[in-house]
Amino acid sequence: MTTLAKMLGVLIALLTIAAVPLLEPASAAGKLSLWRLKTYIPPADKILDANAQECAKKAGIELAIQTYTFDDMWTKFTAAIEAKTLPDIAELDAVGPARLANLGRLSDVSDVVAAATKELGPILSNADGAVKFGGKYYAVPHYAIPLVLFYRSDILTKVGAEPPDTWEDIQKVSEKVKKAGVQDFPNGFPWNRTGDGYDPAMSLLWSYGAAWVDKSGKFTGIPKAQGLEALKVVTRAYLADKTAAFDYLSWSGATNNEAFMAGKITFTPNGPSILFQEESTQHPLLKDTAIKVMPKGPAGRNLALTFVMNWAVPSDGKQQKEAKALIGCVMARENFVKYMTGSFRQMVPLFAKPLDDAYWNTPSGKIIVDTVKQGHPVGWPGPTTPAAAEVVSGNVLTDMITRVIVDKVAPEAAIDEANKRIKEIYDRLPVK
Repeated sequence: MTTLAKMLGVLIALLTIAAVPLLEPASAAGKLSLWRLKTYIPPADKILDANAQECAKKAGIELAIQTYTFDDMWTKFTAAIEAKTLPDIAELDAVGPARLANLGRLSDVSDVVAAATKELGPILSNADGAVKFGGKYYAVPHYAIPLVLFYRSDILTKVGAEPPDTWEDIQKVSEKVKKAGVQDFPNGFPWNRTGDGYDPAMSLLWSYGAAWVDKSGKFTGIPKAQGLEALKVVTRAYLADKTAAFDYLSWSGATNNEAFMAGKITFTPNGPSILFQEESTQHPLLKDTAIKVMPKGPAGRNLALTFVMNWAVPSDGKQQKEAKALIGCVMARENFVKYMTGSFRQMVPLFAKPLDDAYWNTPSGKIIVDTVKQGHPVGWPGPTTPAAAEVVSGNVLTDMITRVIVDKVAPEAAIDEANKRIKEIYDRLPVK
């Protein structure tokens, strides 16, 4: 055999060996686990799963997807943190990146964010602070579920009322509906430990100038005068006007949807899932269902952007590169827009370009996008910090409200209790 023939033989052998990973990628890339939120929009969940599985298939990865609800999210994640069994890819809420990054359990994903911004445009500034700490990104913003004010337009017409624009107006119109005998308990604000409780609680307090931190994020405490004004305007629906029923406080995350569609309430704070449920079933109340941006108070309209969902890569995962690549694929413009437009307006982009899509150019779409653009991140007027995240996840704010309603604690005492709990959190997790 000639020297040239030998060289060709070696080259062919090397090319054959190099081709093996391409022919059998599954054995090379292995398996990944992904945990995501189970939303109230099943068609959108199916699109997201299909996108993720197609991305995994292209990479030769076997992808196992698990879901959780908002109600059981932190039970699941807390157990996984302690047992060191976090998934390779985690879809976290607004407080998740701050909490897990502070524990050193998240990887830097700045490269994935940079790739996403090239296709989707810059991240909204109010979402950026929930995922970026110390100049590094520890999560990739996925979408926001904005809470808007749902109301019955036909009932307001019946009692001669305009759609309320302030917290005080909601109480006044609710009382008017009750007095007219249209509904016994029209005010569907639960003020409990669900997202439909703690998101409005932040918006309420901020709109009355009752934030618990300064602009640097350091603890100042809920100011007594502003806090009292906020508490009194919403607790009277339960205690004085009797326009809210006590069983509303035990609602789950879906119960206010059901109560609204059953015609029991005039007002409720909710994500756009009510629109999905009514549109997909052609519900009789669809024509009488309207939405507004959440109300303002004496200090302005200061909305909470609580439901910011993000992709993160836990640092103890064994396949960091593959996990980042899969997130990048899911966030690619084609996949992202397909998911967004199949979401019944519940999954609102946190990047600039998709917000300009014609999909949002409807009356309800414009309100929903406006809500996200106006929203303040957890910890406002300061940055999102582990301590601010702990205040929300610890349900300090909603507990303060229900202490007044259920336990008949004086509002002043309830504020003192809340400030004591918040200070203990900030002492344990000091803001640098």
